[in-house]
Amino acid sequence: MTRPIGYPRTQVAIIATLLVLGAAPSLAQTLLIENVTLIDGTGNPPMHHVSVLVEDARITSVSPVPIPTVDAANRIDGTGKYLIPGLMDTHIHLAGGRQGMVTEGRRTLTMDVETGTKTLHGYLYSGVTTVYDSGNNAPFIFRMREDERTGKIISPRIFATGPVVAFPGGYASGEGSAVIGSWEDIGALDQLFALQPDMIKFVLDPQGSMMNPLRPTFSPELLKRLVQYCQAHGFRTTMHVSTEAAALQAIDAGVNALAHVMIGGRINPSFAQLMASKRLPMSTTMTVYNNIARIADEPEMFDGRLFVATLDDSERARQKTQERERYIRSGMSRMFSVMVPYMKENIGQLYAAGAILAAGTDRTFGPTLHQELATLVEAGVSPADAIRMATLNGAIYLGMEDDLGSITRGKLADMVLLNADPTADIANAQAIEAVFKGGVRVDLNALQLPVNRR
Repeated sequence: MTRPIGYPRTQVAIIATLLVLGAAPSLAQTLLIENVTLIDGTGNPPMHHVSVLVEDARITSVSPVPIPTVDAANRIDGTGKYLIPGLMDTHIHLAGGRQGMVTEGRRTLTMDVETGTKTLHGYLYSGVTTVYDSGNNAPFIFRMREDERTGKIISPRIFATGPVVAFPGGYASGEGSAVIGSWEDIGALDQLFALQPDMIKFVLDPQGSMMNPLRPTFSPELLKRLVQYCQAHGFRTTMHVSTEAAALQAIDAGVNALAHVMIGGRINPSFAQLMASKRLPMSTTMTVYNNIARIADEPEMFDGRLFVATLDDSERARQKTQERERYIRSGMSRMFSVMVPYMKENIGQLYAAGAILAAGTDRTFGPTLHQELATLVEAGVSPADAIRMATLNGAIYLGMEDDLGSITRGKLADMVLLNADPTADIANAQAIEAVFKGGVRVDLNALQLPVNRR
């Protein structure tokens, strides 16, 4: 496999091994999906009457003609169905590792493995086979990652940052963060390296998510030196930014990805062109802002089919009452309702310029990725390209495009079989018939979810 940006060959070998180990309890299975309409994640037009063969967790053939040499017990008739790559959410914060809002200064770290496992089951039920946790309690998220990669839990593939890197007194510099104010604090990065994060996330934001008050953040010189230090040690980097100015500073520092689309106003056309020319992936994360804006007037958004299937009634009620009231009281709903149109406009500009947009939510529930897909389409993205953003572009964001993100020969067979065409209507990505991880069908009926307790 081609080495992802900045990764030493030894680390790539470890990652590849763990990806296969986490694929399924049995690696010797053969699977054939016949006569299916294939949407392969590359942006190619749908291909009809295709057969997809999987052996030992990887795709070995994508054929326009029947493949007759497979045991009938492992055949699936795909007639009238649609096959897409497993969906990816490139920005989550898995439930169970912390409580409280970073903006309110009352965040506490937790170790609720049961909640984390149930939440991961909700992602699988929603067709999400890979998640990137963009900041969490280190002992919690790396325990969950280990359990996934060694097959102890049923879960999407987990990539994780662990602690974010923040400036003293700056946004997200609270409990559980790696705080660095000068080069003399470099030992905090060395400690983070020992945890083997899949990507290191810096927080570059002098304003915080509420744009007030002004907070200290990294100087351009220090940021560049820290990013280069990470990459010299074999680690990809991503950056929390909320403005074009911060994004330009991150790009100048040599970051590998951006963790948000700009929310502070319209981007300049030159910035969209720069993102396209740099081929720098950006996680879209519109759902976190869109949901906080909508919750004031649309608490029923949590009554959608996938939310009812994957969230306990008590959690849905909490979102519709306690969380709703908090967002209204804090002014976040009102403020974000002003910002969301700018985000959609910025997404449209970046998309038109050809930038690499990777679907991410900055949320912690599987169904929210489908909200992200719907919002991307509202912003002018075609349904087919929205699927690419939630598959191949997600793999590019993680530096794992040689193993994940599309249904092509040689890649790990993470796939979702649908009963309707998502390129005709993005809502059809929710019409899930089956989910496969490493070529093994996930037993959706065995997941720890409300839908299986009724």
